[in-house]
Amino acid sequence: MTLRQALSQVPDPRAHNRRYPLWGLLALILVAFLSRVDSLRGVERFARANPHLLPHLGLRKAPGHTAITLLLHRLDPEKLQAALGQVFPEADLGEVLVVDGKHLRGSGKGKSPQVKLVEVLALHLHTTLAQARAEGREEKAFLELLDRLEARELEGKVVVGDAGYLYPEVAARVRKKRGDYLLVLKGNQEELLSWALEVFKGMAGRRLPGETEATWSGVRDGEVWTYRVWASPYLPEEVRAFPGARQVVRLWREVRHKGTGEVRRTVSYALTSLGPEVADAKRLGSLLLSRWEVENRSFWVRDVCFGEDACQVRGVGAWVLAVLRAFLVSMLHREGVREKKAALEIFFFNPLSALRFLGLYAA
Repeated sequence: MTLRQALSQVPDPRAHNRRYPLWGLLALILVAFLSRVDSLRGVERFARANPHLLPHLGLRKAPGHTAITLLLHRLDPEKLQAALGQVFPEADLGEVLVVDGKHLRGSGKGKSPQVKLVEVLALHLHTTLAQARAEGREEKAFLELLDRLEARELEGKVVVGDAGYLYPEVAARVRKKRGDYLLVLKGNQEELLSWALEVFKGMAGRRLPGETEATWSGVRDGEVWTYRVWASPYLPEEVRAFPGARQVVRLWREVRHKGTGEVRRTVSYALTSLGPEVADAKRLGSLLLSRWEVENRSFWVRDVCFGEDACQVRGVGAWVLAVLRAFLVSMLHREGVREKKAALEIFFFNPLSALRFLGLYAA
């Protein structure tokens, strides 16, 4: 499905004054964002400065800031997300789905709270599959997302997440949809953490059959990163009571600066439904580290390249723009664009190329 067809499926909330087609307004925002515009007033100025683009978007003249703003605050972001998801319905989601929360920092001011989203992302595609607004605790919003995801989207997948999602209800729902989980274990589950510590105290003396260990190192940005991972399937009864728990994981990390010799060390723990027959310490450690790929390759791009943190739009409008920015990040990754800042500079000097990139150029 083309982007125009997908945007045309978004329900139009406007009862009257449909001077501008809905798909055209949304497409204009996407083209403007690719051209390094970072505000809604900037979108208005962009449209007026590039009248030659408007016919390709079904627009007779440049829309004003008010028309764009009112539309965004009335759109349903979940339906917009579902429509954009049809642009690449055949894509292989891969094995790993990462769940993480993101604050839209510029969306809060005075009595207007910051908008916080919980997102499920396909790791190897760097693509946001679903978003939900978290009004309170993150795991409740994630449960809503799990209900919206079809069983086929979780079957055979591993859901990787932080400690904010390590709750029995979440684990049980993932397992019910035939997925697996690997969730960080911290002080919010104090009793589980204390039992995990006991497991590795015993492992320090000798390893039992089924317990695995892995060590590897890498160099980046003038620092040597060393990881050491232990995994054990010998769980106390209190840990086995957690839905689907099969192994407990310990990840030790040391970062040594090559120039100054400064050393930083951290230790983290996790609980997983993956058994030792399918996931050893090396694989579990790699899965745990994959959480940071989302921060670096999705959230960072949205904040730095598309100015999401600086955006002052409030409420539902902020969520709608987050859906559009996440879609653009997915497009850039799917098209193999590695130097994203450089690509956006090209689009800035030649907005017509941004139109072609999105498949919106009308011959």
